Amino acid sequence: MNRSDAPMPPALVSPLQRLRAASNRLTTRSAFPVLLAGLAGLVALFLAVPVVYIILRAVGADGEAWQRLLQARLWKLLGNTLLLMLAVTGGALVTGASMAWLTERSDLPGRKYFRWMFALPLAIPAYIGGIVHLALLRPRGGMLPRLLENLLGQPVYTPSPLGFWGAAFILILFTFPYVYLLSGAAFRSQHASLEEAARMLGYRPLRTFFSVALPAMRPGLLAGALLVALDILAEYGTVALLRYETFSSAIFVQLSGRYDRSAAAVLSGVLVGLAVIILWAELRSQGRARFTQMESSWRPAPTIRLGKWRIPALLVAGGVAFTSLLVPVGVLTTWSIQAVLDPETLRSVLHSGSMGFSNFAWNSLWTSFLAALLAITLSVPVALFSVRHPSRISRFIARVCQVGYAIPGVVIALSLVLLVNRALPFLYATPLIVVIAYVLRHVPQAVRASEAALNQVSPTLEEAARVSGRTPVQAFVQVTFPLILPGLLAGGALVFLTSLKELPATLLLRPAGFDTLAVRVWVWASDGFYVQAAPAALFLVLISAVPLSFLLRREQIFK
Repeated sequence: MNRSDAPMPPALVSPLQRLRAASNRLTTRSAFPVLLAGLAGLVALFLAVPVVYIILRAVGADGEAWQRLLQARLWKLLGNTLLLMLAVTGGALVTGASMAWLTERSDLPGRKYFRWMFALPLAIPAYIGGIVHLALLRPRGGMLPRLLENLLGQPVYTPSPLGFWGAAFILILFTFPYVYLLSGAAFRSQHASLEEAARMLGYRPLRTFFSVALPAMRPGLLAGALLVALDILAEYGTVALLRYETFSSAIFVQLSGRYDRSAAAVLSGVLVGLAVIILWAELRSQGRARFTQMESSWRPAPTIRLGKWRIPALLVAGGVAFTSLLVPVGVLTTWSIQAVLDPETLRSVLHSGSMGFSNFAWNSLWTSFLAALLAITLSVPVALFSVRHPSRISRFIARVCQVGYAIPGVVIALSLVLLVNRALPFLYATPLIVVIAYVLRHVPQAVRASEAALNQVSPTLEEAARVSGRTPVQAFVQVTFPLILPGLLAGGALVFLTSLKELPATLLLRPAGFDTLAVRVWVWASDGFYVQAAPAALFLVLISAVPLSFLLRREQIFK
């Protein structure tokens, strides 16, 4: 054997060479982690089965069901749903982006307080906002029409909150914070040199905004528009309350009123297809777009003085904050005080049938907490496989796990009713099926949070732990997990917040006698007992504000 080919004696091999050799062996062994891929695949299968089942049931429905719906209602429902989605998404984009510009780029008075007031409406479920505005503005017996009639001595016309325009107005008020938060972050991160270069080229301020600032915000605006559009597809409570029929409300009626599961499956299949198309279009747009800013010598864009527009801008910002936050919270607080001061109303609030107010609150808290815990646990293998082992397979699994966010709660409920009755009857009519619905609906939020947390942790830390003798599980538990824990907690807080507000899935799946705060608010308000529903609604808003405040402070939304 040639001397040059002989292996070097162990004593002559440097520690650095041994470290590199061990690292290469680890990389070779973990090139395709079968166990991790299997766990991620099982999570994706768990999330995809209900959706696939609904589509198969819709395709396999008898021709009579399809013909009946096509002739009578399908096209009307499709038009109503698309019209509302486009109107609310457009209104939320305009409102959210303009409020973000006022608070982040202008010298609007009280910007620090407006930042909070524009974000906190996310803690108010849209159906609770709809209940408040309906009580204030309904044509007959509304609080505002009666007040104006008493003051002026004759009936006064006020806009009705019922129908398309009322539903669009209410939903814009409580969905624009999605766009506001993302737009605000984009405005804060913009480099001053972008607008300076445009001004040097002779662009006026308005043209600079539309030609430079707005295109740079495109990723945030698209993400916000996606959240709003999918939220509108899933919305049930507000549209049902304001008597505007969409796919979600029609599916709910088919299940809870007519017990026609074939028609519900057909409608759900069309709605799932629509949601998946929207999600696919956003992913395609996101995949093609590239927006990069240089980090070196970064400077914030200068504050723009409003001048003579300062007072009008303050009035507009105050109007948005007043209608989306101050009015709902103020009315709920007033009604809650009335309920507490009236002994009979207080008794009905504290004890409804065999359950009390504490039971409703506890049911909301433990189901949402368990759903958040399960969602974060399921998201970890998917995020690890996607971030640490990027490939077509891992990207496909990650995309499948995102589909659940595009599926409305009423469709999730229908799929679980059909599946559990056939395969897992012991789960039917138990609170666990409600938790499963929350997990299916909100795992995508946890997956995105886990992926974001893992992207901030260098894989070299895990490799160093492996070289020092740790197993993959030990390296994750001892090194990676403590570093990504804050991100996991943020994802859990988001799942907890959205699960607290979930209404249609809870209404359809809850066992007899199992009520949450959202259900009790809906039941009381549907019967016209607004004062009775107010304490539960206010408590729900206050609970939701806690995880929202945690998320906002963690992301350093406010200075």
